[in-house]
Amino acid sequence: MMPCIQNRAVVSSGMRCAFKKRVSYNGQRKQNISSLSAPEAGKKAYKMRQSQKQSDKGYSLDTMLAHAGIETDHSRFNSPLSPALHMSTTYERPPSGEYPSDGFIYARESNPTRKLLEMEVYRLETKGLCKDTIGGTTTAYASGMAAVNAILMACPGAHVILPDDCYHGVSSQLVTILNQHGIQHTMVDMTHIDMIESTIQNLASQNTKIIVWMETPSNPLAKVTDIELVCRLVQHQETQLGVKLVTIVDSTWAPPLITLPLKLGADMVMHSATKYFGGHSDLTLGIVTTSPTTQHGRELGPKLREIQTKIGAVASPFDSWLCLRGLRTLSVRLRQQCKTAMELATFLNDHAFVTKVHYPGLPLHPQHDVACKQMTQFGGMLSFELQDAATAFAVVGGLDLIKRATSLGGTETLIEHRASIEPPDRVTSPTGLLRLSVGLEECTDLKEDLAIALHIAQEISAH
Repeated sequence: MMPCIQNRAVVSSGMRCAFKKRVSYNGQRKQNISSLSAPEAGKKAYKMRQSQKQSDKGYSLDTMLAHAGIETDHSRFNSPLSPALHMSTTYERPPSGEYPSDGFIYARESNPTRKLLEMEVYRLETKGLCKDTIGGTTTAYASGMAAVNAILMACPGAHVILPDDCYHGVSSQLVTILNQHGIQHTMVDMTHIDMIESTIQNLASQNTKIIVWMETPSNPLAKVTDIELVCRLVQHQETQLGVKLVTIVDSTWAPPLITLPLKLGADMVMHSATKYFGGHSDLTLGIVTTSPTTQHGRELGPKLREIQTKIGAVASPFDSWLCLRGLRTLSVRLRQQCKTAMELATFLNDHAFVTKVHYPGLPLHPQHDVACKQMTQFGGMLSFELQDAATAFAVVGGLDLIKRATSLGGTETLIEHRASIEPPDRVTSPTGLLRLSVGLEECTDLKEDLAIALHIAQEISAH
């Protein structure tokens, strides 16, 4: 807005000087540009921009994701705008017999495409953290379960405190495999801090190493654990009891755009990158990032890297490349999925035939306040309950657009009756519960599909 006439006289001399300098600078700039050829002007502007280029701190997560995998080579100015796929399993050894320290030897140990993915995810997970301390790292594995196994192998002899409602594959691995190798576990309700505290105190006399495993939101009841509160408790208990307490967050349902567990104090964060990171139901990959700011995070980074290379359950180059591609659309996908999930949760919550809806975005959700505190969005996953398994199966059978399949985070909306796929002796899901992974379809189409299926189920129940 132009200043009014009567106020022009009170413009300070300092402002007049600044204005004169600006005019002089602008005039000089015009003179310089007019004396340059167009290519010379472009090069000069480029050098000036690079000299004041912002670090990653200056860009949002959305922007970082849009450029995931783009490596700019300032020496040749024609860098590819899509990451390369490196399929070679081996690399030529120099005549001296010594590979360069940053070179590649064999694909199991390192691969350029996998390394690029790990670098990108590390940048995302540590956004906003002070990274002056060396030690944090990201490692990519052949599956989410391989990532789980690597974490537990990095803590031999530990006792795991596990959520009572978590992905059944984690508890299955502990029960059927890892308990034979000295790793035991106890399941508690992670939404009650006093239960975690008492469990730690009970185990402290028996164990010198305890893993506090958080999964938030949980699968499939969408419970939300207060990560920051649990991490503060763990730090206090470690000092008081003299035991090693490691915190890990399975944040598969809440990618970095929603929650940053390392920023909330966790030692490690893991994802089944098969899900939201990939986003197209066409890859299998797990990924773990350790904190560069906690002692345990710095200690566990090198251990996980050693397990990754020595055991060899590494992410393939092609899956790594697909995951990099998926990251570039994660922001727009997730924004739409979260928006639709909120609308569907509200729709189902208002439906008379649905007995309960589990979604952190609903104000009636028991941990809604915690979700508001640590999540920027409420996620694309929800579950809802019907009166019994038969009714749930009738609803699933009455769907057309929504597909009956496991997994989550893809572009297509999926539904699954969880209790029927969980181990018979460890069923944690209510028998009438259906889990919904919201895709990218038009919300009105999804509502109509659910409405028709619920009506069909009502008709079947009436007869």
